[in-house]
Amino acid sequence: MNERLRRPTSLHLVPIAALVLAGCTAPVAGALDDVEASRVVVALDRASIDATKEPDPTAENKWRVEVAREDVPRALAVMREEELPRTAPAGVLDAVGKGSLVPSEAAEHAQLVAGIAGDLERTLEGIDGVLSARVHLNVPTASPLRDLAPPRGSASVLLEHRGSTPPLSAESVQRLVAGGVAGLLPTDVAVVMISRPAPAAVGANELGHVGPIAVARRSMRALQGALVGLVALVAILAAVTLSLYSRLSRARAEAARPLPPRT
Repeated sequence: MNERLRRPTSLHLVPIAALVLAGCTAPVAGALDDVEASRVVVALDRASIDATKEPDPTAENKWRVEVAREDVPRALAVMREEELPRTAPAGVLDAVGKGSLVPSEAAEHAQLVAGIAGDLERTLEGIDGVLSARVHLNVPTASPLRDLAPPRGSASVLLEHRGSTPPLSAESVQRLVAGGVAGLLPTDVAVVMISRPAPAAVGANELGHVGPIAVARRSMRALQGALVGLVALVAILAAVTLSLYSRLSRARAEAARPLPPRT
């Protein structure tokens, strides 16, 4: 009976070790789409923080980002500086059709303009180095009189970027916005760029501690996994050794037992 109970215990040591290793990490962001989760992982990797993207068990078809527990404060600070995760602006399909049951022409026009601005913001924020983008469109409604020329619109863009050098020029932003709005010229688009200092790069050899062992932060999780695996292996070997010793003791006891007299 004791041997039966001992065997399952040794077989369950590996799952227990996996649970111990999983307990060394903590989520810093959840319910993200694939693009936004990857953006968070890249930003943390740039700051020398080891991060992983895992399916979020609390949100269907969503992802969450996990880091080592000791890296949670630094990860949150980096995400705050990078303004991550971002909220997706409403696009044309999200904006059109909302509101009153029978929207007026002016309401439909305003929703369409808001949707176009949201699509442009999403495109600009997808560029590496752009932290946030705000697009304001002034697109007048078309005149009901066909013989009158349509009024010209205007636009303004506020772009926050990482580092002193913008990832794209103001002329490129003007062409991008003007190309997305009918009747808008690049010269009608005002662009304001704000630079944010790049986060200080953390040296790859900065030391962290796994118990009494000092190791580079980027190697901490690998060392934790190796230590958990080593402990599990030692426990399995100890269980096997005890089992063999028990069998050997029983075999010796049976061998030392005197034989029954022959009749």
